[in-house]
Amino acid sequence: MTVLDELVGEVEADPGSIGLILHGSRAAGVHTPDSDFDLVRVLTDDAFDERRARGELREKRPGPPGADVVFLSRSRLRERAESTDGYTAMFVTAQVVVDTHDEVEALLAAIVEAAGLREQAELDEHYDGYLNTFVRSLKAWRRGDELGGRLQAAHSALCLIRLLFAAEGKLAPYHDQLRRPLAELERAQGWEEGFLRDALTRLVATGDPTFQQELELRVEALFESRGIAHQWGPEDDLQRLKDHDFR
Repeated sequence: MTVLDELVGEVEADPGSIGLILHGSRAAGVHTPDSDFDLVRVLTDDAFDERRARGELREKRPGPPGADVVFLSRSRLRERAESTDGYTAMFVTAQVVVDTHDEVEALLAAIVEAAGLREQAELDEHYDGYLNTFVRSLKAWRRGDELGGRLQAAHSALCLIRLLFAAEGKLAPYHDQLRRPLAELERAQGWEEGFLRDALTRLVATGDPTFQQELELRVEALFESRGIAHQWGPEDDLQRLKDHDFR
């Protein structure tokens, strides 16, 4: 019996617990055999208040593999749908393991959906952010600033991830949990299998300006096919940098 099996049994037998959510590497499918189980144990509001009064809102279970359990109330889980913060991405690849009252699945879905809608509402800003870092990288390469070109290219990779997921009405997962979501994104947007993974790796590893030009053209074509235009005009440096020969 694994530590996860033990926790499932405890949650199902505990009237103060209403669910168990698996997140982290095991939920995202990027774990190793010794990876801990990262879990959120969802409690009734009363049970949560009692545990908080005792200062017991986190629990470590020994392994290997062990478990890292965080306790949340039903109300606090519901509130997480109201805003996006640095922890929201943990729910993107999360899975409900136990749902004793048939409500945790809906609460998790509400968090992910609301975060995705907020990202989609900021699509223009994300597009501008990607193009801005693309332009800054190519400007750096053009003046012989290799370090600046590489760093801005790496920044553009982060902006591109957020942009492409926002285009599908989704919040991007944590960067170390991209494998499955990136493959789904490739299928949804018509990229070749493995292309985005390789492209992002190349941006971070080399910042190659010629490759950046090729990639930007494909990104722009994707958004044009969906009727989405960027706000950069002829007075900006975008077109000149797209046409510049870096070879």
